[in-house]
Amino acid sequence: MNRNIDLALNVLYQRQLTSREQLLNEMLRVKMTLKKLEEASITTKNKEKLFQFMKKVTEDELGFFPADRDDFWAIFEELKDIDLIDFTLEIYKNDRLGTIISPRYLSAYISDRIRYLQPNTILITEAEKHLSGLKEIINRFQDPKFTLTTQLKPMHILLQLAFGGYKNVKIRFESIYTGCLQDEKYDYIYSLPAFGYRPEELGEKFLTRDSDGIAIQNMIEHLDDKGILDIIVPAKITFAGAGYMKLRRYITEHFYVESIYILPEGTFRPLTAIKTYLFSITTKPRENIKIGTFEFSKREFEIEDKKEIPTKGFLSHEDWRIELLLADDNENIQRFKSSKHEKVKLKDVAEVFRGKSILKKDISVGSISVLNISNIEYGEINYEKMDTIDEEERKIKRYELYTGDVVLSCRGTAIKSAVFKAQDKTIIASANLIVIRPKEKVKGEYIKIFFESPVGIAIIKSFQRGTTIMNINSSDIMEMEIPLLPISKQQEMIDKYNEELSIYKDTIKKAENRWLQVKDSIYNHLI
Repeated sequence: MNRNIDLALNVLYQRQLTSREQLLNEMLRVKMTLKKLEEASITTKNKEKLFQFMKKVTEDELGFFPADRDDFWAIFEELKDIDLIDFTLEIYKNDRLGTIISPRYLSAYISDRIRYLQPNTILITEAEKHLSGLKEIINRFQDPKFTLTTQLKPMHILLQLAFGGYKNVKIRFESIYTGCLQDEKYDYIYSLPAFGYRPEELGEKFLTRDSDGIAIQNMIEHLDDKGILDIIVPAKITFAGAGYMKLRRYITEHFYVESIYILPEGTFRPLTAIKTYLFSITTKPRENIKIGTFEFSKREFEIEDKKEIPTKGFLSHEDWRIELLLADDNENIQRFKSSKHEKVKLKDVAEVFRGKSILKKDISVGSISVLNISNIEYGEINYEKMDTIDEEERKIKRYELYTGDVVLSCRGTAIKSAVFKAQDKTIIASANLIVIRPKEKVKGEYIKIFFESPVGIAIIKSFQRGTTIMNINSSDIMEMEIPLLPISKQQEMIDKYNEELSIYKDTIKKAENRWLQVKDSIYNHLI
């Protein structure tokens, strides 16, 4: 930490100003007072005059100062020479409660994008998220006109103080999750919207109700006839159904996808560890679409596994899971895509639901057993040593497992699946598992075999919303396609699988017993 910032924070802490909101508010108060003094060409060393001047120029915007004149004098003297943006970055750098600060290397990439594209008008939404590198971007480009938006009052004041003096910068106090920037069009837009937030009042009809989908739809409408939108979005945008499917269709019908890149794991930690993508959408036609993975090493931000695919080929896919497209060189993926077997979505041949949320405090001696990930070993369920809960059966009926149900892990670090067989006790699935209950056209054992196949694992991974820690949504798995073979063929595969599995287990057991006997024989010669 910068020593001057450390000292300033201690002055604030001593006066019981400890929350990020309080710290930022008092820094803004000092900088606003300083700016008004400079505008009025006033200099003063009188504590009372400074205190009264501060109250006059800041309290309408920032509220009452929560201490006395001596306190303000001490705070003013300590904060006046500290950079506003550096201070803000310091107090928000470990925020786990909702404020994303984009890393400097990402801002550097966007700066290079602007240099390459040479836009005349630039929109950066929710600009407080890009404070790490924002000043460098604006200082680097003197000719383009920048518009910065924020929907947070303190951040609006901050942006005004930091950039209000730039002739080519305009600051707008608006939300990008409703109608905004009326009749404004831009050559280049850069946006990092909130992930998974649902605005209460949309103000107009959007295809999705989630903030990330709303932001995409909203921002593309503000592109001029040669405009480009760079927007960072969560993984679900690429494959989720319902409104997101409509949004993808809307984009392909009215705009063009220039590129989709997977961002490095942990780009926005500690706030979130979900998988994110950088989408580039443009109004200009594109023959090819670029896809790939960003990697960050040795202070360099580079695209790995980069490839281009024809736009027509890309649009032939219902979803945009580029993990599968990047895996085109994988023989199994190629064969699955080109296979003549009929393919169906799981939602059309099975009921799919997530298990029940069970807290540690809920675990007790009871009649209801709970199946968790730890009970699945080598593709089979260990029905012993399960946790139990004490609950009325009617309250857990919707989570009860039946013979033939397939369970799939949706949390943790490994993909596990198994087929359930009824026991002499009631067993429910925990929330760490997704349950797939097949209907008449498919058998549970067949689904499980597909899940654990190389192509099945690749497809499941492509639905991954998290990074290191797996996070798969049941509504996404519903959209997963599997080959639909005749029931007789499915049974034939199941019988062959089980027969060979039995032989494998028997062989392993015999080999283990032989090894134990050989070791005992050798050890006996030592006595």
